[in-house]
Order: sequence, then C-alpha cells, then structure tokens
Amino acid sequence: MRRAWRVIAIFVVAVLASWLALLFWAAQTDWRSPLAPVTERAFHGNEFHAVFGTGAAHGSHLHVDSAGEDFSALQSTAPAQLAAADFSILRYRFKHFPRTLELSLLFRTAENPGDVQTIALPWPGAGVSSFDLSRVATWRGTIIELGFAEFATAQNVPPELGFKPFDVVGVKLWPPSWRGDLGALATDWFSAWPWSQRSVHALGREGEAPHSRSAVLFAALAAVVAIGWAIVLLGLRGRRLLLVTITCAALAWLALDLRWQAGLVQRLLATRTLYAGVAWPQRARIVGDSDIEQAADELKARLLGKTAPTRILVDAGSRFEMLRLVWHLLPLNVGELVQAVPLGVALPDDCLIVFLDSDAWQSDPAIRTLLAHSQRVKASGAALANGFDSSRLVAFRYRHAH
Repeated sequence: MRRAWRVIAIFVVAVLASWLALLFWAAQTDWRSPLAPVTERAFHGNEFHAVFGTGAAHGSHLHVDSAGEDFSALQSTAPAQLAAADFSILRYRFKHFPRTLELSLLFRTAENPGDVQTIALPWPGAGVSSFDLSRVATWRGTIIELGFAEFATAQNVPPELGFKPFDVVGVKLWPPSWRGDLGALATDWFSAWPWSQRSVHALGREGEAPHSRSAVLFAALAAVVAIGWAIVLLGLRGRRLLLVTITCAALAWLALDLRWQAGLVQRLLATRTLYAGVAWPQRARIVGDSDIEQAADELKARLLGKTAPTRILVDAGSRFEMLRLVWHLLPLNVGELVQAVPLGVALPDDCLIVFLDSDAWQSDPAIRTLLAHSQRVKASGAALANGFDSSRLVAFRYRHAH
C-alpha cells in the first residue's frame, strides 16, 4: 500500500512539474531570468499629460475628464534614458476604465522620432495588467515617448458614446523575470478583448498581433503529458488507460470551455454597459457606424421619396462600409454594385447607384461607361447640408443608352 501511494505521489509531482514547465514554455521564459525583476522604471499617472482630450492630476493619478474632438483620448510622458532592450515587461493600471473603450500603447524611439508605434492592449480591468513587449519587433532602441490612446471599440460602439472619465493610475517597466513573464501570460490568456468577427469561437487574443503561445495548445499538451506519465509511472494499459485518456481530454475541454465562457461574459458585460436600460427602438439605433446609418437614413428620407427605385446598388471606400450601408438600407431591394458590373447584368432604368466615400464613379472606366447616360441625383436643403451631392456620398439614377 505504501508503495502504491508513493508511486501516486511521484505521479502527481511529475505531472505538476511538467505542467509548470509547460507554463514557462508558453510564457517563453528564459530559465536564466531571475524569479522577480531586479529593477524597474515606474511612472505615476500624474507624470502623464493629456495630448488629446482633457485631464488633470488627482494625487498620484491622472484623471482623464473628456475625449478630443474625434472622441479619442491620448496621454503621454517623456521618459529619460529608457533603453527598450532592458525593459520588456509592461505593467499598467487604470481605474474606472470603461468597457466601451479600447486601449493601445504608443511609443516613439530616438532612432525614429517621427514614427509613432502602437500596440493593442487588453481591457485593463481593476487590477494590474501585463504585456510582453519583447515580442514587438519595433520595441528597440531608446524610448523617448510613452503613452496610451483610448477610442471607442471599433465597429461596435458609437464613437460619441464610448468615452467615460477614468484614471491613469501608473505604469511600470520590468526587465525579464519569471514573475513578469508569467504575469504577461496570464493577462494574454484571461483578460478581456473586444468583440470581433471571431469572438464567438476565439479563445483569448485574436489576430496577428504579438501574443503568447496558444491556450488551446497548452491544454492539449498538458493532457498528453498527464497521459504519458500515467503510462510510464502508473503502468496503465487497456481499459484503465482509455478511461484516463477520456478523463484528461474531458478536463482539458472543460478548462478551455470555461475560458471561452469567461471571455464571452466579459464581452456581454461590455454590451450591457452600452444597451442596459435603453428601450428596444433606441437600442436599434446604437451602432458602431452611426455615420453610415445616418447616410442610409438620409438616402431613404431625402432621395428615395415615397416611391423606392426597383433596385439600389451601392459601392463604398471599403468592404466594411459597403456591407454596412447595405445592412442599413434593408429591407429595400439593395445589393452591391461590384457584384453586378463584372457580370454585365442588364440594370433596370431608374435604379439608384450610390457611392459612399468612393470615387469609382470617376476613376473606374467600367463604371464610368455604365453611368454614361445616367442622371446624377441632386439634393438640396437639409439633404445637401448633411453631405449629399458631395464627395462623401454621390447617387445616380441609372439610364440606358437610347
């Protein structure tokens, strides 16, 4: 019996030690680094000043009262003699940071003073967050400016509704250490990231920006390690090994599912901040692209009149703007111009062709030929004041050649 318990104890220790090694691997920690940072560069919030928006020092904090004209805010400080190679771990803390804002780190170097670098950071929450700057290729040379930029969550929050006052508590820069690397790993895996097109199924950080190794890969390797030690130390075979394999796989799946659920809850809390207490008709009007929504409203109210055209075809400066304009014009008979022109579709007379932030009606030869006999829609009064018949939004009534 004692021998059995001894083997089990050895198995537990081996599994835990292996998982710890995997954590260091995921955090990309150098084993030669110290346990804790031997030095640091600290900046209190009141050492920053508001570049865009307004802010004032409240004790050791910087209280940011308002955003700039474009609904974004920027705070900056100028550190002295800060070598990027010596400090790779960023530790930052904010107070009352709204869930409707995204956060980015900004910095400039003495080697490229005219080039401002930006790095997206996770939502800071109420505690201290960490980020590993060693994975950022541009974090090199001598840092001459360090700052934070805040702006409404892209494509989800109307810029005019995103900002709420908050405090910059402080920033610390650490050299590599076990504590710093593991802290950056925890922030990367468990902090809140804003909604995106992949948010329904993504775990943690998304996109191509620098980040730690995948939590999914870590969970898979952790399960494989536990199964391997069960074979080597416990001598499991056959049905017992199958049972342990199923158990490990289920536990890994459960851990990842809990992580996914936690990220979803964070995003739902951000949504609740924006929509809670608002009546349903008003909720429908709270969109991240309110300027495109207003363009669609004006198009329907001022240009279409009481009788809508048989067809509306739209083109825009970007794919996102085009799809969102189509969305806001529904349930009208609306589609994309780029889908019709290459196919040589015979367009009906009086269909409306709309260009939003696009000069294709002037620069694209195929579209110029298409519109050769069409009539440009002229707006007046309130429609003209809201930007119609301008470089932002231009509309044509299609006419066949006769």
